[in-house]
Amino acid sequence: MSTRLITPSQLSLFSISPVIGAWWEELQAHKLFEASKPEPSELEKQLRSDGARHEEVLLERLKANGHSIARLFGKQSDADYDATQDAMHRGVEYIHQASLRNNSMRGSADLLKRIEQPSSLGSWSYIPIECKLASKPKTTFLVQALAYCELLTPHLGNRPEEFELYLGGATFKKFRTKDFWAWYQQLRDRYEEFLESFDPHAIPEDERGDHGSWSAFIEERLMGQRDLILVADMRESQRQKLRAAGITSIDQLANSPENAEIPQLDPRIFKRLQEQAEVQCSPKDAKGRPAYRLRSLIEGKGLYALPAANAGDIWFDMEGFHDPVLGTKLEYLFGACYRDREDKTPQFKAWWAHSPVEEKTAFQAWVDWVEERRRQHPGLRIYHYADYEKSAMRRLSQQHATREREISEWLSKNVLVDLRPIVKHAIVLGEPNYSIKSVEHLYMGARQAGVTNAGDSVVAYQRWIDSGEPACPGHEPDGSPQLLSIENYNEEDCESTTYLHDWLCDLRQQQGLPDHFVDSKATENAEPRELKPLEQLSEQLLAQIPAEPSERVGLSPLQLSWNAHELVAQLLPFHIRENNVAWWAFFDRREQALTNPSDLSDEGEAVADAQWVSTAAQESARAGADYHHFRFDPNQLLKFKWKPGGFPQKVEFAETGLQLVIDDLNESAGSITLKDPWSSRDKRRANGFDPPIPKGPTPLIKTPSLPSEAVLDSLEEQSLAWLEGSQSLSPAMVQILERSALPELEDVNSAINGNPNQVASELARFFGQHNGITVTLQGPPGTGKSTVTSQLIAQLVEQGQRIAVSSNGNAAINSLLLKTKEALEGSGSDAQIVKTGSREKELNDQGIACIAPKKLNGIERVVGGTAWKLCLPELASEFDLLVVDEAGQLSLANLLAMARCAQSILLVGDQQQLAQPSKADHPGDAGQSCLDYLMGEGQAVVPNDRGVFLPTCWRMEPRLTSMVSELFYEDRLRAHPDNYANRIVSPIACQGSDGEPYPAQGLVFEAVGHSGRSVHAPEEIDRIEQLVCALLGSRYAIARGNRTEEGVLDANTILVTAPYNVQVNRLQQRLHGRARVGTVDKFQGQEAPVAIHSLTASTGDDAPRGVGFLLEPNRLNVAISRAQCLSVVVGSPGLASGVANTVAEAEQINRLCTLMN
Repeated sequence: MSTRLITPSQLSLFSISPVIGAWWEELQAHKLFEASKPEPSELEKQLRSDGARHEEVLLERLKANGHSIARLFGKQSDADYDATQDAMHRGVEYIHQASLRNNSMRGSADLLKRIEQPSSLGSWSYIPIECKLASKPKTTFLVQALAYCELLTPHLGNRPEEFELYLGGATFKKFRTKDFWAWYQQLRDRYEEFLESFDPHAIPEDERGDHGSWSAFIEERLMGQRDLILVADMRESQRQKLRAAGITSIDQLANSPENAEIPQLDPRIFKRLQEQAEVQCSPKDAKGRPAYRLRSLIEGKGLYALPAANAGDIWFDMEGFHDPVLGTKLEYLFGACYRDREDKTPQFKAWWAHSPVEEKTAFQAWVDWVEERRRQHPGLRIYHYADYEKSAMRRLSQQHATREREISEWLSKNVLVDLRPIVKHAIVLGEPNYSIKSVEHLYMGARQAGVTNAGDSVVAYQRWIDSGEPACPGHEPDGSPQLLSIENYNEEDCESTTYLHDWLCDLRQQQGLPDHFVDSKATENAEPRELKPLEQLSEQLLAQIPAEPSERVGLSPLQLSWNAHELVAQLLPFHIRENNVAWWAFFDRREQALTNPSDLSDEGEAVADAQWVSTAAQESARAGADYHHFRFDPNQLLKFKWKPGGFPQKVEFAETGLQLVIDDLNESAGSITLKDPWSSRDKRRANGFDPPIPKGPTPLIKTPSLPSEAVLDSLEEQSLAWLEGSQSLSPAMVQILERSALPELEDVNSAINGNPNQVASELARFFGQHNGITVTLQGPPGTGKSTVTSQLIAQLVEQGQRIAVSSNGNAAINSLLLKTKEALEGSGSDAQIVKTGSREKELNDQGIACIAPKKLNGIERVVGGTAWKLCLPELASEFDLLVVDEAGQLSLANLLAMARCAQSILLVGDQQQLAQPSKADHPGDAGQSCLDYLMGEGQAVVPNDRGVFLPTCWRMEPRLTSMVSELFYEDRLRAHPDNYANRIVSPIACQGSDGEPYPAQGLVFEAVGHSGRSVHAPEEIDRIEQLVCALLGSRYAIARGNRTEEGVLDANTILVTAPYNVQVNRLQQRLHGRARVGTVDKFQGQEAPVAIHSLTASTGDDAPRGVGFLLEPNRLNVAISRAQCLSVVVGSPGLASGVANTVAEAEQINRLCTLMN
């Protein structure tokens, strides 16, 4: 057993590098490390200096604010430990470098903060604050803070309930200890096991990755071993397969036969990697230039994808700086080369920015300069190298809400040309990577600028900030030499991109390729609708906000607080941003289809390899069409969400740009049928566009849908009226925007807690007494929120109110309308219920008419419709109450559009279940759902002054409810006492993974060991089949009011869910109708006596989209809470012991650890 006291930093290193970094750290701790680490880079030295400055700034600020601070030495001597205890007993407000220890760990906390909470010390206690330079929290920070919580526990007599991080930008972040403690404990246990079994002679195999302070050392070792990581674009998974086959170095790979068979590695990939290694191992020429080899010419790729030169062409590069102390990201330099001189030598132009305001101005100036140049030189291209510039411009256009239309147009018309994929498809380069610094060895001599790489530019810019030099590049005294060195570096980058383009053009000419470029992907409807008016209205509202925060007093012109005023302005272009991002992602997928089509298989928004099967012509009474049938791998991840009779969806053939409508899609069977109406085909032919249907494997890319015209028109019309002062926002919407409390709701909640059966009556009374309000009704799983909502609507109708019902989709609206009809009929009411804006047989058959909005005449008491319908001007002020079901999935922008239809609003939902999918990076809170926004960050349960929490679960048995309550609802959810009856009555004919008899009720974690499983785990399917077979035919009991209902488990009473379609498909095949099987989304709102959830992936690293998707709390909540009696989670224990890459993942693994225990 190890007797050495470990440190929090050693434990945090183990959390990210448990095999490599932790081993070398332990070797050093045993004083057996005989090598030396590389010297820190200038950037690393700069960051260390910034870290010390960051901490000092905080201490100075605390002192200036009059706080008492004990500044200790943190040397962890006996005197230091005594000094820390003395400061704690004296109750000093802040203790800096506090030395703490127990019988296994020691460390010096950056800061201890006094809080007014009783402990062994007296009426006060302490929590740790870790000071970190990063602007975002990392899991290593959490580990260190949790370690200090452990070290504080014996001094306080209890574990601190909270801890804080002080991050870059002078921001504090508070965390609840219990949200991470189970994760921390298993990490601590695993580290103890590692120390027990440490062998100083068992050197671990080197791997690239985050190994903390050992990363550079490991990289150096790999280089010295001529490891396979030297091969450009070598993935770790490919490296492991090659090593398993006995190929461990670049030299071995270079000398391997190109037709060698490597298990589980595609022969085409091996051939590419082998050729890359071979060229890298080839000697340089007499001028020191690396070897290169031309790749085979493929139409549409490489040199074929290179546009013809244009007199107006631009070569572009950007420089950015992340200030870790301030926590800001600044794109401070936009640089461009162009050729307007007769001799065609490159000229250079720069736009500088040293603040967010200047960044916006510089970005606008750069875009406007390009637009003016495009008018002079139609067909010009902006050449850049790698993806940074494209991504940064997208982000800036959304962040500053400016020039979004221009950036979208550049993308849709291929104005932006990334030379990196062209280079990679044109040549095999004898360098360890394809960065422009490596590629330029083919066509440029040595650089002359003092700054030579991106890291140097960051250091140089920080030195400029510290220097007090002028804000423009140049020589002293009028200019800044530091900025001049950065500008020279940026200019050389732009020149290098220019000369690379020249070199590629020459190469193309040498290959005899035509000097022209035909853009065959002129995508139909590729550009978003012209939405300029909404952008202008948004900018007008933003322009009304005073620049200085101190001037933002009183109410804004919209009669809102200035924060709410800004939010309204940011919400107006919500759909523009969503639409832009959807198209940008489409353009990326289209490019990916031509460069790396195999990567599309994990995309979800494209069919990676569709194989043509047949084409059938079909003539109808109205028109004829061709139907093209394709098959694809059903194991591929797809997120099309296509439904028969739903909104039309198109896909594009990546090779030709042809777009066709999906007529049928069967993901499980791997089949898709595309419809090509003859009228559309004839129109294309008339326009000279008649591409053939590809017969070989081809990617099909899902095309984005345009946003609803009605919602956009509504927002435009209303915002114009708000600006003119002819209309004002509804009081209910104002309450949401301001997040205003309703203290009167406290009494409603008290009454409901006393009698949970009276929720609908209490809310009906409340809405009858108050107008122009918004109330949230939060209903966790099984609490009957749909029943309560329908009863509430029925009671309000009886009071004479008129109700509008909406949601994010028609299914939820229809379900609530049908339930409301039931409630009204139960009370003897014949009030009319209608659905507007859609034709649905399900509703018509059950007596709910579907009529157009213009045909509503006021006699209908309940009207259901999407935001696209309820936002229409003819429905303004038509209703007393707007009920929004599944409000956690409805955007705040859509609610803003339709809020005027009613005086009051009821938001029904649960933010702890499946949430609104949002694609764009919206400013402020503009991207949130209406429910998430009103609840505020980190609120698991609605506050009593904003809504009503349904605390009684009528579905789940008590132990299962208790676990769901602990994991997701702050222990506020309780099972109805009758639910103790929920159980599997017959003995279950199998044992659990722990060898114990299977329980009759509750939550069970079924540990199934496996490795390397991603979207398909046959081991879990085997175990699930055993469970289902053991359960079928068993008797179960369910509480139904004051009676108990019994039944026999059959295919309809067992739900089986999995996160991936592949696992779902295989489960369906294996279970063959013996249970209901689907993804979690499919079963939201449903229940069954037994629910089984397969986690599928072996570890977080194996999981597509990471452990964040696999253990996402909303999805896990829905999965386990479908069960009335018994919920089983089947998964690999490796998921709990994997590396948490984000704070969210640490919290998710914490839930899994809690569940497993």
